[in-house]
Amino acid sequence: MNGRRIRKTMKLRAHWKAYLVGAVVLVAVLAIGGPFVYARWIAPEAAAPLSVGPPPTGVSTAAPVDDLANAFTVGPGSEAGYRVGELLSGQRVDAVGRTPDVTGSVQLADTRVTAGEITVDIRTVTSDQSRRDDYFTANIMETTRYPNAVFTLTRPVDLGAEFVRGAPVTVDATGTLTVKDVTREVTFPLTALRDGDTIDVSGAVPVTFTDFGIEPPNFGNVVRVDPTGEIEFLLMLSPTS
Repeated sequence: MNGRRIRKTMKLRAHWKAYLVGAVVLVAVLAIGGPFVYARWIAPEAAAPLSVGPPPTGVSTAAPVDDLANAFTVGPGSEAGYRVGELLSGQRVDAVGRTPDVTGSVQLADTRVTAGEITVDIRTVTSDQSRRDDYFTANIMETTRYPNAVFTLTRPVDLGAEFVRGAPVTVDATGTLTVKDVTREVTFPLTALRDGDTIDVSGAVPVTFTDFGIEPPNFGNVVRVDPTGEIEFLLMLSPTS
């Protein structure tokens, strides 16, 4: 009887050792592979870059250039926000935050954009992660002190003949970008598309965060944010009434 009990006890101990080893291995797999699983299969796919739609099919609905208004206002359907790479425990993901709270105006003379100022309300920028949003608005951007980002065009932009015919046109724009009361000159490509008497404009402004006094978050080996990113925008311009 004692021999049988001893053998049973030894089997139980062997089973518990196997369970313990299995538990340790599982924890290790989750610690190492968890971020990979999240980044590849759980995290929502990053939103596509903001861009103007395809040109109208068939006959162009673009109005003659002489009939195009001289003053435009940013209207409904406009968006702006950020896109930046994050390193989550060694796994790379794209963080994208956006807001529809975009206002501003643009001035045209024939096909030349002569002036423009766009304001983005940073307080309402949201992403797919509420904790990221809270940290972005409160700690990174300090939106209670600096609620807006502002772009002001400083050089005229000629959209050219293709724009007149209603085709999407990509040109470089130069102006000043003000974030957290820091103003820097920026140059970036934008795409403009006419559809009747309205104009859609999209683009992405490359930014280095430290240029605006922003330190990219770095939480050891858990989360690291790239030092550079983009400010994306899509403007739906309507003639000023």
